[in-house]
Amino acid sequence: MYRLGLLACDFVPDDLRDRFDDYPVMFGAAVASVDVDVEWRVYRVFDKELPGEIDECDGYITTGSRSGAYDKDAWILLLEKFIQRLIGSQTPLVGICFGHQVIAQALGGLVKKSEKGWGIGIQRHTIEDSIDRAWMNPTMEQFTIPVCHQDQVTSLPVGARLLASNGHCENFMVQFNDTMLGMQGHPEFDPNYIEVLLELRSKIITGEVREDALRSLSREHNNTIIMQWITNFLGVK
Repeated sequence: MYRLGLLACDFVPDDLRDRFDDYPVMFGAAVASVDVDVEWRVYRVFDKELPGEIDECDGYITTGSRSGAYDKDAWILLLEKFIQRLIGSQTPLVGICFGHQVIAQALGGLVKKSEKGWGIGIQRHTIEDSIDRAWMNPTMEQFTIPVCHQDQVTSLPVGARLLASNGHCENFMVQFNDTMLGMQGHPEFDPNYIEVLLELRSKIITGEVREDALRSLSREHNNTIIMQWITNFLGVK
């Protein structure tokens, strides 16, 4: 059975635990939705828990976080070092949101708080490059997915290929090398969770951005297809 390591970089706030499961459960349900069977191993990266050896798992997913990739917390620096250890190995890694940003930064890219402000809601993105990428199956020219972020990857590391973008987030989905993929969206998020995040940040996310985000929650999303892409990339059978 495929051993899938979840590099957990955050947790659902305590005051939401009565309504929502923690991130490992969210990811477990998202992966189960594409009818694959994995053995999960969860690492509390925010508590400085990381795999001792790369081959403890057959592949890894790095979660989102309320922290910034550019923060100097010790656990973030340890995560960067682990990502750098993966370079040259055959062990695949997929970064989600913050995870996407940390991969980019660890490989020499740049992450900043975007001048475009919050990206939040269910947003549509366009495929920019899918040539010879068999793992992007089923194929789509555009896809919609939940997003919740201020920070963005603003400069790609050498050798990275842009796969998908939109007007708010240029470097939305990127293949960094043969074994590392990152995306700014959250295929593990239910729209209801985004709605609650908007409630919690009602004093921060206001005006047209908030209204557009709330309206977007009724859109159909492609979470299941994106999770299929992720498991394809990871080599989960």
